[in-house]
Amino acid sequence: MPADKGARSWRLRVVQLAVVLVGICLLAGCRFPTTVYGQLALKPGQDGDVRLARVELHDSVAWDSAPLYAIVPESGGSFFRASFEFPAVAPGPYYLLAWQDKDADGKVSDGDMTGVYGGPHEPGSPGKPVMVHEDWTVDAGEIEMARYAVLEVAAAGQRSQSGETTGFIYTANYDVTLASLTITFPGQPAMPDPSAPGPKLADSTYRSDGWRMGGPMPTGLHQLEFRGLLDDDSFDIRVAVPVE
Repeated sequence: MPADKGARSWRLRVVQLAVVLVGICLLAGCRFPTTVYGQLALKPGQDGDVRLARVELHDSVAWDSAPLYAIVPESGGSFFRASFEFPAVAPGPYYLLAWQDKDADGKVSDGDMTGVYGGPHEPGSPGKPVMVHEDWTVDAGEIEMARYAVLEVAAAGQRSQSGETTGFIYTANYDVTLASLTITFPGQPAMPDPSAPGPKLADSTYRSDGWRMGGPMPTGLHQLEFRGLLDDDSFDIRVAVPVE
């Protein structure tokens, strides 16, 4: 057999084998490198539909920047679980964000549904980077989605007409369990309010009254520090309150 004919025959067998392998792989649901895949899962106790989310890969933790890759979950999932796959991703580290923009404001904001790779998506917690290498198939695992809650606490203070006592009011935009409230008066050490701990309802007003020091109460900027739990996640919020 001539050498060129033998070479052509060998190449043909290689091509035929490759076609067979690709067909088998397609039937078996194989993934080709370089890919990133995983599943979106609704956190227990949360309301939402993960199929309405968009899955994004970013090159930084700045979620307001345009993603490098963006896809929607694959068809056939359920409201509480759906698969996703990025079929072709360049090598590098990425931050993965699953996001449903509920208020359609174009940015990750309070009340949206979110999830990230490497942990829950909370303010100041972008998760961990997904490392993608050439010809790697990366399983990002289960991305748990939940409401993105931006806790805000509003507070105000006022001295009595006599100037001998000071009182404060405060409210939060979510139901929380308050572990402590500490108040720092100007020029004084921090003092805890022993009556403050306990469950607090969203948009309800609570009071911290009757603060006195045996003389005129100070004016100026007071610091109120709130510590507690929001949906089993801890928070520590400080609010500056002017008192005249």
